[in-house]
Amino acid sequence: MEFLEKTPFDQNILYKDDYKHNNLPQRIYFQKSILTNNNRTQYFFKIYILYQNNLICQGYIYFYLNEKLKTSNFIGLYVKPEYRNAGIASLLVANWIEFCLDNNYTFLETNKKQRKPFILYLLKTYGFEIFDNLMYKFSSDTIHICQSKLDNNKYLLFENSNHRESFMRGKIAKEDNYKVIDALNDDMRYLDSIILSMPYYMQETYKAEEKTSLVIKRHKK
Repeated sequence: MEFLEKTPFDQNILYKDDYKHNNLPQRIYFQKSILTNNNRTQYFFKIYILYQNNLICQGYIYFYLNEKLKTSNFIGLYVKPEYRNAGIASLLVANWIEFCLDNNYTFLETNKKQRKPFILYLLKTYGFEIFDNLMYKFSSDTIHICQSKLDNNKYLLFENSNHRESFMRGKIAKEDNYKVIDALNDDMRYLDSIILSMPYYMQETYKAEEKTSLVIKRHKK
């Protein structure tokens, strides 16, 4: 792809400037950089707001691209705590998917080391799924995503108590402030299930295209 070839390394290249966040201009920049440990190129979409002539980074999504095979591998996503719950993570995912589909990258997947349950849940709303849905029933690593009917906050319900304890002791749980419940009750609704140790693939392209279009349109100026 000519765009990738001409993009310099480790520089932010303006990709879109027609979004807004709380009535502030919002821009997305594209960046590529080489990983020093394996000489592999990774790519970023970084999202900023323009406040008093200063660009403030809200978060980023990063991924691999294989031009020969037309595949893209999702590595991770991060949104600063003060900008969460405003649809920014979903907007980043939408731009990644749109970029890939527009450039004929037809096979999108996650790596096997995803550690953020809510990110996998978000990807599932875009049509990502594991190959065998029966794994949710039989895997001890299954985590159920639940939501409070009272305040709409999301919670984790683990199939395995040892998995819950090890996850909640980890850095990700502390940084992202995950909360757990021991069982569903009348104040909770079940949303979906995920498995951290499994790769997810974009299996429903029409679903990804439909949601991508809606999310991008919602954030336009």
